[in-house]
Amino acid sequence: MATNPAVGGNAPGAVRPARPAGRTGTEEYHSGSLPTAQEAAVLFSANHAQAATALLAAEIKDTVGRNNKQAWLMLFDLHQVARDREAFEQLSMLFTVKFEQSPPVWIEDAESSDPRRNTQTRERKDFFALKPAASGELATEIDKFLAFAESQGTVRLDVAKITSLAGGEAQRLAAGLAQLRKKHVPMWFNNLESLEKVLRASINEKAAPDQKPYWPLLFELLILQGRAEDFEELGMEFAVAFEMSPPNWEVYVNKVAEAAKAATPASGARAAADAGFPLKGVLTASSAPQVADLSTHAAAQAEVVVDMAKVLRIDFAYTAAFFDAVKAIQLAGKRVILTELNEINAALLEAFGVNRYAILVRRKSS
Repeated sequence: MATNPAVGGNAPGAVRPARPAGRTGTEEYHSGSLPTAQEAAVLFSANHAQAATALLAAEIKDTVGRNNKQAWLMLFDLHQVARDREAFEQLSMLFTVKFEQSPPVWIEDAESSDPRRNTQTRERKDFFALKPAASGELATEIDKFLAFAESQGTVRLDVAKITSLAGGEAQRLAAGLAQLRKKHVPMWFNNLESLEKVLRASINEKAAPDQKPYWPLLFELLILQGRAEDFEELGMEFAVAFEMSPPNWEVYVNKVAEAAKAATPASGARAAADAGFPLKGVLTASSAPQVADLSTHAAAQAEVVVDMAKVLRIDFAYTAAFFDAVKAIQLAGKRVILTELNEINAALLEAFGVNRYAILVRRKSS
């Protein structure tokens, strides 16, 4: 797996990272006694992302470790940081089968993610995994999905299990999705990329008659994702292949998603205050000015909220200094809350006992 030089490194072999200076007594890091998840977090902190990934990958394949959901979520973090989307999506399929729930969303931009993932009360009752029946056919399952979506009023559809489909099944799914769209049912999707590959493999420039039924579903997927430019390009391919006009572009609006986005700025200064003091990047010795600003900010607060959403990694050599800064704020009588932690940074802070001086709030992953 390729790693980002800013956040990853080569495997360390048998060498463990040295204990950071300034830690004594019960606050000391004992690598031999750490749980697997925390050991992986320490390896990542020491810039050994490949070794951390290998350790977690082995953990989720282990008879006992495969039930360790924290290890799965940390692997998602590592793939996200390394920008390895292919590995992220492969893990997503395994996660869905294992835990029967949606995996974390790949973070590309705010527009493409489900805003309900940012709310603590989000329910998973509207999740539907579309997969072939025992006989291999999809038609009955498609009908079940459409009935389910209408009964729930919202739906998140996972299509990772679809590796092939008949022309009639593609037409039925396209018509059903269009029907839900026109009824303004809020929809989210997992693994549409894999279904799109199946559909594109089923069409070609010669456009044999048995391939024509796959085009409507591909057009519909592009509408649901708001991909107007890709829709236009596919329309040109369709016009050339069949010498006829392609379908017209239509706009799909997910009302739940739009309401969530509209509500975000409405709270104004209160929302900014709740977000907390932001730290970002890889926290190293060069981050001392950021931490100093945090201490200054904390002096005037009774409760100090620190936004860790944009912290990629806390460097192993800097953990002691970060620990001491958090501890000093807490000992000054302040309540310290570190929010929006990804799973791997949370595990690191727990390994070093930071959770004894601050409340650690993880980013909502599923």
